[in-house]
Amino acid sequence: MSTHTSPTRRLIGRFRRDRRGVAAIEFALILPILALLALGCFEVPRYVLLWQRLERASSGVSDLVAQADDPITVNQLTDIFSAAQIMMQPYDIKNSGTIIVTSINNPTGGTGVKNTWRVSCGVAANTSKLGSVNATPSGAVFPAALSPALDNEVLVAEVYFAYTPVFRTYIFPGATLYTIAYTRPRNHNLITTPGTVRCP
Repeated sequence: MSTHTSPTRRLIGRFRRDRRGVAAIEFALILPILALLALGCFEVPRYVLLWQRLERASSGVSDLVAQADDPITVNQLTDIFSAAQIMMQPYDIKNSGTIIVTSINNPTGGTGVKNTWRVSCGVAANTSKLGSVNATPSGAVFPAALSPALDNEVLVAEVYFAYTPVFRTYIFPGATLYTIAYTRPRNHNLITTPGTVRCP
């Protein structure tokens, strides 16, 4: 009986026993996962920080407007928008987002709740989710529990921001972020519609 082994079988045997390059192959397989984790460690804190800035800006703007007396002036609103830009630093809210302030009143009682006036600063393409002025505020973003009673008012601040990751991928190319905050006037209802506000 012949014990001769064919060249092909000897070649296959050597290939199975050869361990050269195993580490390089393993590294090549794991490299995409390591890269994704590294990018995530950079982007996630940046994303969380931006959300904190947005929430601070929306609540801060609504609170500052609530402290004003009627009539709230154009200069006061311009100063409030300037303060919001400082709250958003280092993010450029003026060129990458929008701040919208809406007054919701109930001058007639019952179901007479409506958006009475609105001012905004920033990218014009971002419109209020509350609906148009003189219309009933959208229930999608304005809870019924906050509906003002007769001669009462709710002040709403909405903030948009176009978030673009430093390392854009097909997994997450970016998104338009949105926050909203509600408050009531501290002193008097702000019934008087402000003039045209300059975006600082």
